[in-house]
Amino acid sequence: MRSTLAACLSLLASLACRPDAATTTPTAATEPDAGPHQPFVEARAAHPTVLLTKGPTPETLGEPPTPPGAQAIHYPAPTGELFGWFMAPPGAGPFPVLVFFHGGFALAPSDFAKVRPLVDQGFAVMTPSLRGENGNPGAMELMFGELDDAVAAIAWVAAQPNVDPAQVHVIGHSAGGGLAALVSLRPDAKVASTSSIGGMYVPQTFVRWAKSEGNEKLIRFDPSVRHERELRVLGPNVVDMVHPHTAYVGRDDAPILENAQQVIEAARAAKAPLDLVLVDGDHVGAIAPALDAWLAAQRKAP
Repeated sequence: MRSTLAACLSLLASLACRPDAATTTPTAATEPDAGPHQPFVEARAAHPTVLLTKGPTPETLGEPPTPPGAQAIHYPAPTGELFGWFMAPPGAGPFPVLVFFHGGFALAPSDFAKVRPLVDQGFAVMTPSLRGENGNPGAMELMFGELDDAVAAIAWVAAQPNVDPAQVHVIGHSAGGGLAALVSLRPDAKVASTSSIGGMYVPQTFVRWAKSEGNEKLIRFDPSVRHERELRVLGPNVVDMVHPHTAYVGRDDAPILENAQQVIEAARAAKAPLDLVLVDGDHVGAIAPALDAWLAAQRKAP
């Protein structure tokens, strides 16, 4: 298995979008790269993304069969109902819950398998899909509108009768980790903690992807526009964090580790609640060690 972030994303991006759903819009105007910081929620409301290409994610996987023991659910989101899987331990609860945002750009049974062992540890788990994925309504926006879907998934699971709404945790891997990091900026996301695995990105990430073979299919917006870059990542917005975030990064995940060091420096300067935890593994191999470290941290929490 190729271990670098670029290789993983190149494989995903090589999958063709469905042509019947693709449309184009005029090119966005370029904005200056200077100006005072605007609080994240306000900036996002003032600067909606402009998609140059609208369509589903590069992965053409439909809605897969429900993993054994899980419940197929559909949760309300801004673009319409989105599907996911939910599973809780036996009994009435209430149980703490982990919402896991998958890597890549479609939900697969392998994503649920990563967190299924946590049910045996007393956690309910939810694995939501997002807009434009798995035949869902909406277009892929790459960590923009998907943030609204993430908040909607959190609200759905917190309302379940066997879940403790005060113990809703989120964690994501890769692109899902970038999304989980953005949840830390949303006051309306009622979470106890947020975490990511290999999910630290920086604004320049999108510029690089737009110029790379294969990965350019992931960029549906103009990366030269400042707010399009900065509203999709945590780093420029750490001063607005309202929930703690732990970034788990594999020691052999060089691109993400470099990004994480930049974001950590910004967080320290802002005295933001962001921690970096190094674990064994590369971009994919770090998943299991990071989940183990996350669970151990939960057991130690008061």
